Amino acid sequence: MGVKYSKYEHLKTIQSPLNQAQTMKLTRSGLQINQDVTSKPLNKRMIEKLKRNPKTAPDVLIILSSPFCDIDRITDHLYLTGMGGLTEENLATLSITCIVNATYEMPLLRMKGIESYRVPVDDDGNEEIILYFDDVANLIHSTSKQNGRTIVHCMAGASRSSTLVLAYLIKFHDYNLKTAFCYVKSLRSCARPNIGFFSQLIAYERYYRKDTSVEIIEIVKKGKKVQVPDFYPAMFPELFKAEVNRQLNKSHISNIKLQESKDRITFN
Repeated sequence: MGVKYSKYEHLKTIQSPLNQAQTMKLTRSGLQINQDVTSKPLNKRMIEKLKRNPKTAPDVLIILSSPFCDIDRITDHLYLTGMGGLTEENLATLSITCIVNATYEMPLLRMKGIESYRVPVDDDGNEEIILYFDDVANLIHSTSKQNGRTIVHCMAGASRSSTLVLAYLIKFHDYNLKTAFCYVKSLRSCARPNIGFFSQLIAYERYYRKDTSVEIIEIVKKGKKVQVPDFYPAMFPELFKAEVNRQLNKSHISNIKLQESKDRITFN
């Protein structure tokens, strides 16, 4: 994966990927993008109703609960959460002026006084989320310069949204990737980009910092090759174990496809 993104400057020739994404019907990998738009966010009452509903899918119940539904302050102008944190109460309390929806499967929330953008990617390491790094980082930065506040979310606030936040910190806050990850992880316990996204963040770091603070190492577990960031085993043993299990079992908490669920959430 690292070789594919070793020349990030080649990808920068694509003009305004974020603007292009707002009119796309399919993701770049061919998944159908949810075209639903709503002006009615979730609220605490609706979430409690979903939790009590015996027909609500187990995966949905998980992301409606802590830590995935928590809303975490990254900077004075930037917040990170999952779909469960994108509530009417949180948007009002935090004075959010910009929403970045890092999903292809969730409705786009558009409200008066709030800009909304979609980054249509799946939580799959082969997705080229790197295409959106610059546009999203610039958007967060420009919003902060206007004294606005941005909230970035995906389904669980674990992989896709945290990846975009890390790219922003690398570009505008002089963090290297390792330091940025440790910082975000200290604020949001469930933050963990999938290994493919980590490889893309390494390429992004190399482009802006001319060096890298993280390498992807390969180990063998149960006869299978597994890739992990080199600092996981020593610094985050529990995360290392979880990442190994995720790759061995081909599963991830943020890889939830509500469009395939009988209990698809539309907010309306």
